[in-house]
Amino acid sequence: MTTPAPDPLDASTAALAAAVLEVARHVEGSVLPVPRLFALARSAELMAASPSLAALLGAAGDEGGAPDDLQLTPIDLDDGSTPAAADPLTVLESAQWPDLAAGGAIVCDLAPSAWSARDGADDQKLPSGSSLRVVVAALADGTTWSAVQRGDKNDYVLGAALLPEISQALVQTLQAAD
Repeated sequence: MTTPAPDPLDASTAALAAAVLEVARHVEGSVLPVPRLFALARSAELMAASPSLAALLGAAGDEGGAPDDLQLTPIDLDDGSTPAAADPLTVLESAQWPDLAAGGAIVCDLAPSAWSARDGADDQKLPSGSSLRVVVAALADGTTWSAVQRGDKNDYVLGAALLPEISQALVQTLQAAD
């Protein structure tokens, strides 16, 4: 008897992946001269803490519209106080997460000089000389997910460990906030 391969995404990681794609859609078409931070709040907790928001979104009452316990709502933290640094690691050094944050995300454009393909990577897929749109998200428990948009294409490369330095720095900021 063979055992089927497990789904590569557990429920928590799938919720994080959905939040990454939501952040990517939110900033689509925007020029990002500096990285932007997003808090990731558990949608159910956010609705419970703000009944007026729940009513506005139609999630209150017996209508069955309440979010599940894992669903995440990205909250744009761009209030003009983000450091003017273009380096995402520098921005994360001063990141401050609100109490409701179960996780966080950072989105930025990496200049061509800021990235290179690993040895053995399929160089045909990576556009030389163009920036990469990067969205990295993490939960305080260490779960991470990333999306990288290659050049002018509309598709993303998705995965848990695409940008390990940014992912690790993001997790550290979230764990320090606990």
